[in-house]
Amino acid sequence: MHILLTGATGFVGDHLVHELEKSGHEIYILTRQKLKNRANVHYIEWLTSDKLPNLEDLPVDICINLAGAGLMDEKWSNERKKVIVNSRIEATSALLSIVKKMKTKPKLLINASAIGAYTSSKSTIYLDTEENAFATNFLGKTVYEWEKTASAASELGIRVVYARFGLVLGTDGGSFPVFQKLFQTYTGGKLGSGRQWYSWIHVDDVVAAMLFIFDHEQINGVVNFTAPHPVQEKKFAERLGKKLHKPYNTPIPKRIIKLILGERAMTILDSQRAYPEKLMSHHFEFQFETLQEALDDLVD
Repeated sequence: MHILLTGATGFVGDHLVHELEKSGHEIYILTRQKLKNRANVHYIEWLTSDKLPNLEDLPVDICINLAGAGLMDEKWSNERKKVIVNSRIEATSALLSIVKKMKTKPKLLINASAIGAYTSSKSTIYLDTEENAFATNFLGKTVYEWEKTASAASELGIRVVYARFGLVLGTDGGSFPVFQKLFQTYTGGKLGSGRQWYSWIHVDDVVAAMLFIFDHEQINGVVNFTAPHPVQEKKFAERLGKKLHKPYNTPIPKRIIKLILGERAMTILDSQRAYPEKLMSHHFEFQFETLQEALDDLVD
């Protein structure tokens, strides 16, 4: 298949491109970096939203949009918030502008999203087969605008999947190296109450789930990209601490986390217990169903 990607040089994108390349797909990557083409990987220069490449004759089967500024890179000043939102909205709008001009439209758009869309709750289980109201905080509003922008693809007859990522675990990016470093410096442990739910997923399962969706046309709309067994933060800390042979009971009060991270603290302290109902009901097989299986792979 011919696959067009944005955000392909990021953490998830890098893993995805590697797997697509192994599977023999023809890959086209929109990027602002100057990179050298490989056998079946083609880099297309995308300088600004006002200067889009003309791809009307490109035979694209699937679009995957992973573009967006990092959430934890900097403090959330008003300017940084604008960058976080605009980078997602502008990239999605630009991609759709390119697609609209294509003579043959892709069949599928997978648009990155996040379980931060859900309101923080320690009791609710969020299924992707149900209508759930968006959280009213910064992350909830960002995801709402992001998914709303991507939804325009459905008007072109394109199947749209909103991939709501949980906590993506991998050794070369995301939050796992940060957690690992905390424990290695004896500062890992219970964050806040420790009762907040962490809906996590191994990066290899993220990639596998995307490829699974390629072939399952019944799957559309919101899809929770989370493993079927979320855990509370204190259990996450306990299992990681034991795996690293480090203490895991160090309490870090909520006020300290908020003092250090500011509004970004919601990414650590909020609780979203998400279940991947659509993937499970279509018999997707997770390679890493439990946190212990994931940690055994990541640490060992």
